[in-house]
Amino acid sequence: MNLIEKIKTKMLTPIIIIVLFALSFLLDDINTLFSGYIKILKHPSVLISDYLEIAGLGATLFNVATILLINIIILNKLKVKMTGPVFAGLFTIAGFSFFGKNLFNTIPIYIGIYLFSKLQRMEYKSFIIVVLFSTGISPIVSFLIFGTGWPLYLGIPVGIIVGLITGFVLPALSAHMIRFHRGYNLYNVGFTMGVLSMLYGVILRAFGVKLELLNLVNNDYHLQLQILMIVISLVFILSAFYLNKDVLKKYPALLKRTGRSVSDFIRDHGKDTTMLNVGIMGLVSLLALALLDLKINGPVMGGILTVMGFGAFGKHPRNCIPVMLGAFLGVTLTNYSLESTGMVIALLFVTAIAPIAGRYGFIIGILAGFVHIIITPIAYAFQGGFDLYNNGFAAGFVAALFIPFLEAILKNNVEEVPL
Repeated sequence: MNLIEKIKTKMLTPIIIIVLFALSFLLDDINTLFSGYIKILKHPSVLISDYLEIAGLGATLFNVATILLINIIILNKLKVKMTGPVFAGLFTIAGFSFFGKNLFNTIPIYIGIYLFSKLQRMEYKSFIIVVLFSTGISPIVSFLIFGTGWPLYLGIPVGIIVGLITGFVLPALSAHMIRFHRGYNLYNVGFTMGVLSMLYGVILRAFGVKLELLNLVNNDYHLQLQILMIVISLVFILSAFYLNKDVLKKYPALLKRTGRSVSDFIRDHGKDTTMLNVGIMGLVSLLALALLDLKINGPVMGGILTVMGFGAFGKHPRNCIPVMLGAFLGVTLTNYSLESTGMVIALLFVTAIAPIAGRYGFIIGILAGFVHIIITPIAYAFQGGFDLYNNGFAAGFVAALFIPFLEAILKNNVEEVPL
């Protein structure tokens, strides 16, 4: 297989994993690296737990690379092809491995989905999209084991059992929840997990368990992470031109898409055009942060990588910029502040509702982004910090509020979402 075919097949993901492993060992000595990694595995990991603050950059990159590698192995074992949703899932996993996901708290959820597939007598690969996005609720496992104060002989089995149950119910719930927002929330599994997280929070509070929302962040690695993301974004753009020197001629067709689920840009526009869009979305995210003089920490890295990943699955500058602008206006015109990490990452994660702008235009997109930023902090407190995709939870409500009204007033004949 020549270089072009390797790039097309894997979309640079193996190269990124190798680079992350190499960087992790270059940044820390082995003892520091692995002691930091153990801290990550033993942390409760509820929102917002920046692994850069908990363990440092080397251990965090090692965590990211490890989880990516495990998922790539699973995809290869199941012979799953690289599609837009799969690519988005991998980059979302990478992003949230900077704050909340680790190998220990993801495995029980994966096994739970496997058990559900066996009950349904279906192949595990049939649920691969849910698998890739499922670990957004993985902090529930870590919290029950390490965050409740329970002895380990109680916390470990409870955490693992709840993780198994969570994975078991996610496929059925996520298939149902897409009807709630009609495909205009790209983080559908995040919305589903928000509902589950809310339930877990209610149960734990009822039994007197104290739920403390964290705000652990570290901005000390801003420059290194900024350079890393610029390089990764440019590599995607250059690879697109390497695959097809005329890729710019194809790009306008992608920009015309609404982005409504399910929008697989790899399938519909090719890997060259998709890689160009992925790189551009990375630069758009970095530019937005630079213009507002905002620092990159673990959660912000999660936002950048997720936006890039969904550059293969619904997001592009035309449908993202309006909602990002609306979110910015929401922060500046209210009592909210960009000094809050939650508000900063919401400026990036608001792109979950990019299809609303893609379908209904710039002004509606701004309004939707404005409403999203108001709802997000409430959703954050409401779901107990267990759903890392909190903005997906908020985005589901925004879409549910806007879409019925828009369809009734503007009388658009929208396509039905594949369910």
